[in-house]
Parts: sequence; structure tokens; C-alpha cells
Amino acid sequence: MKTLVVYYSRTGSNKYLAEKIAHTLRGDIEAITPRLNLFPVLLLFSSINISMGIKALKHRVHEYDAVIVCGPVWMGQLISPLRDVIKKHCTRINHLYFATCCGSSDSKKDDKFGYSNVFLQVKRLVGDTCVHCEAFPIGLVLPEDKKEDSDAVMNARLSDHNFTDHIQRRLENFIQKVAEK
Repeated sequence: MKTLVVYYSRTGSNKYLAEKIAHTLRGDIEAITPRLNLFPVLLLFSSINISMGIKALKHRVHEYDAVIVCGPVWMGQLISPLRDVIKKHCTRINHLYFATCCGSSDSKKDDKFGYSNVFLQVKRLVGDTCVHCEAFPIGLVLPEDKKEDSDAVMNARLSDHNFTDHIQRRLENFIQKVAEK
């Protein structure tokens, strides 16, 4: 199956995740580049659902069996660069998968800042084209006593050193879901 992974990453964790996914699936990968890549502006525009615009992708999404969109969740919102790429290409995507390395834990996924709302937003944008959404909470790589420590969560980054156990198994399950289609 021909796969494209497109991602946006501010701190590097979603880039790391996107690279792992692309490498495992032997797919192509491309960064999503906002027209204006300033964090405070992206945060504001994301929180009020306004498009900032993105630069054109080099890859043609319609040539792929599956497109995986990977990026962060900020304040429980589908951020502007991810929303923009989905909206711009949704009619040309055959099968869309969404992955996020986020600060929200599984136990808080339905809270105001959880990732469940983002998954609903993605599904509303693309309907049945969205095959599966998966969260990779950063807390999965933290020691048990740090999982609820907001500073530890905000400062953690995915790496070869900590991408083990629970988060590795979650990636394997995600890859299996993509490969099933």
C-alpha cells in the first residue's frame, strides 16, 4: 500500500512520531508548512478556528492509498495547519488516518483539552474517508510518578531512548490498522 505521512511539529515529538510511522510503513513523508509559523499566532488562530494557510505540498495526495496526518493537539483543538491540510485535500484523499502525540492522557481524553474532540473534528471534516484516529499521549513515555505532572508532560519529547513499552505497542497497533485497509 502506498502511504504518505504529512505532519506538523513544533517541538519535535510529532515529527519523531511521523518519521517512525513513515519508516515502518515504508511511506513518503512531508512536513506541513504554515504560511506564518509563529506559535502565538498559530495558537490564537487554532483556538478560534481560523485558517492561516499552508504552503503547497510537494506530494500529490490522490496518488496514495493512505494519507496519515500527524500533529499536536493544542488546548483540545485541531490546530490550524492540520485543519488546513485536511480541508484543502479532503476530496482527494482515499483513506485518511490521524495521529497525534499530545499532552492529554487517555483518562482525560474527553475533557475540555483532551484529544477526543479533535478526533470528532477530523471525522466531521472528512466523513467516512477517516478510517482511524490514534493518540500517542506523551505521558506514556514518562515514569509513573510524572504522568500527571504538567511540567513533565510539557517538557517531555519523544526519542529513541523513551519510545518503548506502551507507546511502542500503540504504534504497532496503529500500523496494523493502517495495513489492514
